[in-house]
Amino acid sequence: MSPCGPATFLERYLRGDRERVWTDLRDLGSAVRDESLFADAWGVAVETMRRVRDNVDILHRRLQDVGYQFHQPERAHAPPEADAATRLDTFETRHGPLPLSLRAFYEIVGTVDFRQSWTQLADRYLGQNRAVASVEYLGAYDPLVVEPLVCEDAVWDPDHGRRAWFLAPDECHKANHSVGMNYHVLLPDAGADFRIYGMPTSEGHLFGDYFVGYLRETFSGGGFRGVETGDDGDGYRKIPDFDITRRLAEGLRPIGTPPIEAPNNRPQPFGE
Repeated sequence: MSPCGPATFLERYLRGDRERVWTDLRDLGSAVRDESLFADAWGVAVETMRRVRDNVDILHRRLQDVGYQFHQPERAHAPPEADAATRLDTFETRHGPLPLSLRAFYEIVGTVDFRQSWTQLADRYLGQNRAVASVEYLGAYDPLVVEPLVCEDAVWDPDHGRRAWFLAPDECHKANHSVGMNYHVLLPDAGADFRIYGMPTSEGHLFGDYFVGYLRETFSGGGFRGVETGDDGDGYRKIPDFDITRRLAEGLRPIGTPPIEAPNNRPQPFGE
C-alpha cells in the first residue's frame, strides 16, 4: 500500500474493523479470488483463524478446569496434520473450492468437538424448561463442533445444485435428541465465507449464521452458540448468559463479523 493509498483488508482487520472487513469480503463473492485481492483476503482468513485457534485452546483448558466432560476427549481439539495444506489442495481439486474461512479453519485450527459426554449432560428441557447454568447443562446449548469433510457424508442437494457436506451435528443431536437437520456447507463455494446450511432462521429458510459469525457468537458464549428461543421456531438464538459461560468467554480474542440477526435485546458478546 502506498502512503496515501487505502488500507488493505488485513490492515483494517488488524486495526479493529473486523466486522466490516468480513462483510466487504463476503460482498465480493467469487471475485475475492481475483489475483489483485486474493492474497489480502487470505491474509484476513489466516489471521482470523489464528485467533480462533487461540480461543479453542483456551476453551479446551477452561472446560476441563470446570469439570466439563467431553463426548470424545481425544477429538475435542485435533490440530491439523503437517500435510493439511496439501490434503486441502487435493480436496479442492476434486470437489471445487472451499470458502476461504473454512479452508483456513481446517488448515490452521484443525477440527473441534466440544460436545458434552452424554453421561454428564442433563436435559435442559426438564424442570419447566428453565434456563439452567450448571456445567451439567452446558452441552445442551450448541457446543462448538467442526468435523472433517467426508465424501461418504456428502449429499447432492437438487434445490441448490451443489453437494451438502456434513459439517457438524445440529443443536438437537449435540444434546442427544434425534431431531433436526444438522449443519452443512454447500460446495463448491468460491466466496470468502458461507452461511451454515441446516440452521433455521426467522428468514424462513435453512441458511443460518455465516461461519465466521457462528464462531464469533460461540466464543461470546464461552464455546456455546445457544439455542432457539420461543415456541414459534423463529430461528433466533440467544447466547447463554450464565456466570459460567461469562467466565469461560473472558478475555477470548475477538474475531469479527456479527450474526445474521441481532435484536436489541440480544446479550452483548463477552470478552470484547
